[in-house]
Amino acid sequence: MRVTTVALHDSRVLSAIPHIVARLRDASSNVDIDVIAKQVHTAPHYFRKIFRDTTGESVQRYVRRYRLELAAYRLVFTSWPVHEVAARCGYSAHAPFTRAVREAFGSTPAELRRREPSAPWPTSGPGCSGLVEVDSGSRVVAFLRHFGSHASLSGRWRQMRDWLEVHGYEPDAQQPVEITHDDPELYQDASIRFDVGTVVPLAFVPSDGIGLQVVPAQRRLQITHTGPVQLIPYTFMHLAVSAVMLGLYDGDRPPMPYLVEYERIPWCRPEVRTLAWVSLPLGPAQTTPTRA
Repeated sequence: MRVTTVALHDSRVLSAIPHIVARLRDASSNVDIDVIAKQVHTAPHYFRKIFRDTTGESVQRYVRRYRLELAAYRLVFTSWPVHEVAARCGYSAHAPFTRAVREAFGSTPAELRRREPSAPWPTSGPGCSGLVEVDSGSRVVAFLRHFGSHASLSGRWRQMRDWLEVHGYEPDAQQPVEITHDDPELYQDASIRFDVGTVVPLAFVPSDGIGLQVVPAQRRLQITHTGPVQLIPYTFMHLAVSAVMLGLYDGDRPPMPYLVEYERIPWCRPEVRTLAWVSLPLGPAQTTPTRA
């Protein structure tokens, strides 16, 4: 297969991800391949083929794995009954849900709820791998505040890129950082707080609505995300549950804020795979005043 053909297939599959993500959290909303294929201008039978060729699995299997990540997150960080978690993941009976969770994580839903896994916790998940503890140094970040859904970040990142270009900075030479302050389980249904920006020198002088904040030196748990930018919240969910199951975090709420450090400014071409490093604090969060 020619390189250009592979790139076209990859682009079409990645362009379909937003339509799939829109249905992940609602198990009653079927992932209609015919509809999604039409949205990316591809025949359904051909879309099924290129999706499997690109991801290594069927659309339904792909969706099921992400729904199980969401199920694990809800088992750990909510008080929902297990049967409700199962139903919202698309399982109408306890037994098949338990089998699916055990296959994915090596432990039963009850063991995850108790935070007592019976098997080594998987260090990788859908679209993420390389789980590691890191000592992160203090960084100054020039940022724009955003209040909205995760998908709505694209416009803010374009604004940040434009600001850098106008002020003589090469956008692709910067270290982009995204800071999420609220639980991403709400990211599709409600507006939450984000800061999008870039690491800058201590002497940086902000202007035109740009703020400055300090990300403190911290011990952090980090994982590498490779894939669609729209699925980064699910990488965080895997990371947060990992912190609990590895005995690195014992809070009832997910550790916040979490950071995403991108290889380059995201969202400008959402059909391109994104390389990013997602991390969360392992110690108490430190609040640093911000200024605009």
